[in-house]
Amino acid sequence: MNKSIIYLLYFTFYTILILWFGKFGFDRVKNIRDFYVAGNSLGLFTSICTFGGTWFSAASMLGLTGSLYVFGYSSVLYSVIPWFLGALLIVILSGKFKEYSIVTIPEFFRIRYNSQLLQAMGGFIIIIGYILYIVIQIRGFGIVMTRLLNIPYTLSIFLVYLFILYTTFGGLYSVARTDAVNFILIILGSAAAALFILTEVGGITAMHKGAAAINSEALKGSGFYTPKGAMLDPFTKGLQPPILLGTSFFGWGLGLATNPQYAIRIISAKDRRTASSMIGITVLVLMVIYCSCIIIGIGSRVLIPTAQGIASVDEIFPYIIENVIDSPFSGFILISIIAAAISTANSQLLILASGFCYDIYKNVINRDINEEKFLNLNRILICIGGTLSLILAIKPPEGLLVFGGHIWGIFASTFLLPLFGGVFWQKATREGAIGSFVGGLAAYMTFYLLKIGYVEFNPLSRDYIIHPALPGVLTSGIFFITISLLTDNLKKA
Repeated sequence: MNKSIIYLLYFTFYTILILWFGKFGFDRVKNIRDFYVAGNSLGLFTSICTFGGTWFSAASMLGLTGSLYVFGYSSVLYSVIPWFLGALLIVILSGKFKEYSIVTIPEFFRIRYNSQLLQAMGGFIIIIGYILYIVIQIRGFGIVMTRLLNIPYTLSIFLVYLFILYTTFGGLYSVARTDAVNFILIILGSAAAALFILTEVGGITAMHKGAAAINSEALKGSGFYTPKGAMLDPFTKGLQPPILLGTSFFGWGLGLATNPQYAIRIISAKDRRTASSMIGITVLVLMVIYCSCIIIGIGSRVLIPTAQGIASVDEIFPYIIENVIDSPFSGFILISIIAAAISTANSQLLILASGFCYDIYKNVINRDINEEKFLNLNRILICIGGTLSLILAIKPPEGLLVFGGHIWGIFASTFLLPLFGGVFWQKATREGAIGSFVGGLAAYMTFYLLKIGYVEFNPLSRDYIIHPALPGVLTSGIFFITISLLTDNLKKA
């Protein structure tokens, strides 16, 4: 059977699944708590799937595998290890969040610090951060659909726009159900791809022997050459400096720990035990998935030392599917990449809507709006937010992994201290939290926009030698502690 027809059949079947499971929430949402956190009712299996599906995005499926192909194991130090360290911090918060009857993380700021301003500021960061991060998911979907159905990129991204709007309109009930489908596809697709590549390369030992011998240009015409032994070197023989990899924790790791999309999964779980079990089990499953990604990235480099006709590291995995795997299951693996994009995008779009509607509009402008009008307002914002991301995705950034790390760095620089400090330090004050938020954001944006420490290490690695999240978090911490101590003493005087 023609490959295009097989791909179309896979996509049609996936579309039917999403339409079926996506309608689950439409008749179950009665109020805003149902819409945002599924009435705090999610069981363990659904919680695991929505947590894992939200975590594993196109940045992982495309950005990480592409980075592994080019740079080898240093990509694990840049992203995967910080992600899992950040997950340890989430565990610390899991029990504390269940003590508050909240539906958004900025609402915690208002309750803890008695500050509507801080809640609105949190909502603003969520809006900006998620509009930009959804661009990653739309780009990932577009790359895959262009190959899957042989259609233009602009048409491809419009399709994902329709998918994420539909699955988000039913609130977290719909998002969680479709996440279950998507996460299962992610697990199966990544495992299948890894198995195919491992078989072709001759096993784990043969893969590493081959990787150690790589001494070639990664992408034809890119000008980036991988020296012998660099694929297995933690710093790619100096091409990925230790200070860059070390400070990436402040972006990816601390950003993950403070990111509202994960905290909302804790809040939506039916009880504390479910929330803590969700995190532990999901992390174990993700470890297996990331092992598959490592095999896909490094094994593919052994099989094809130089990729032809590729402009970006983000396009490597789809290229490998077509040129290495090339089986009747290729379409299924491509669909699993789509699943990774949609399962993250719809979660973020829902929280984006809450950032404006709940944390800004209802908090500051109209506290007495009725439930029906408020739910409709959320759906309007879902359309607006999705449309803005779609427009930005027409000319998207390259390097999904690096771009995502910078967005998470903004969350680390603004949310980390007010969130963790508010939970664990009684002397934390409203003034300290606001100062921390503003100071951290200002420091981050100063380093980022002025390109302080920006270095072109090689043609495929343009980044900050010191991640801007490091000065952002340090400034935030200094402001938080200093201002809180000063204002606390003044209140006692």
